[in-house]
Amino acid sequence: MRFVEKIKAHQEGRYDLATELVKLALSNMVKTEMVCTEVVQAFYNEERGHYTEIFNRWRPKYPVKKDVAEYHMARNIKIWISRFTKKANGMRKKEKFEGTQLEIQDFDALEFIYKILADVGHEFYKDDFDKIPQSVYRAIESKFGWDIYDDFRSELREFQNILPAINRVKKKLEDQYTPLIIESLNEVLPKVDLTRTEEEIIGFIAISTKRKVDRKLTKLLGTKVHNIKGEKYYLTKDEIRKSKFIKTAAESILKIDENKLTTNQYSFYHSLKSKIQKEINEFNIEPFTFNENGYVIGFNKRYFAKQMDIKESAFKNKLARMKKKSALNDENKAIIKQQ
Repeated sequence: MRFVEKIKAHQEGRYDLATELVKLALSNMVKTEMVCTEVVQAFYNEERGHYTEIFNRWRPKYPVKKDVAEYHMARNIKIWISRFTKKANGMRKKEKFEGTQLEIQDFDALEFIYKILADVGHEFYKDDFDKIPQSVYRAIESKFGWDIYDDFRSELREFQNILPAINRVKKKLEDQYTPLIIESLNEVLPKVDLTRTEEEIIGFIAISTKRKVDRKLTKLLGTKVHNIKGEKYYLTKDEIRKSKFIKTAAESILKIDENKLTTNQYSFYHSLKSKIQKEINEFNIEPFTFNENGYVIGFNKRYFAKQMDIKESAFKNKLARMKKKSALNDENKAIIKQQ
């Protein structure tokens, strides 16, 4: 059946397209392409002064193996699952397992591994290093000789050894997440307008389903969904609790030197600080944004403007003027951060 026919059959109860799409997303339905780009990074030291270095940055791309609607929709689902389960990668220390993907180092094991694999015509992302077949190892030894092959296996081993633990955690997260996707798809698919183009239908299903999944996840796990500078990540209340959110001081969020404020600004600041602290003390995570480690990095201005019975635009203007007036120096920022 064509994709539209499958949707119609699903709407009539004759076909389970939701389960098919999720199973397809969990299968090997995409290709891995490692894209290598040159990045120029500026440095400075007393001996050399200002100088630049060029290094390679590798990133994976996952084009679908078949150019059909089911695969394109399943790829969306695969990305959602990947983003939700990537928190399992936290057990991999960045400085050890990222190399120049973060910054210049004397020796970058990841760059070395990717380069050797590419030189023998194979592309594997670090999450899939446990899937490298014996034929690839034989090709590396044949092309580079025993010494390079031995170095390659030695560097690769550290990445491979940690993957079983990562994959166990990912599987648990996946088992939490995929039922929400199936449930959401079953709510969205009956609403699809079959007169639309295939591209429009995929877009509608993807956007509507993802919104429902995020809402269900928030309700089920007390999860906050963040999308900051294009980077999407999820945090549960337990993760935020472990980061000691309840001990956060409102001053550390506002980062304002109250001694520099006018009388009216101080009154506004004191009221806002009290309201922020009240939400923290009640462990209300909704009006705050967090980084991937669960630490507060901001607050919802609309929420607190409403709390203070002020128009959002006026609230933002007051806050901006207050921050400009305050202009914390580095010493005071450090003091507040320690509180």
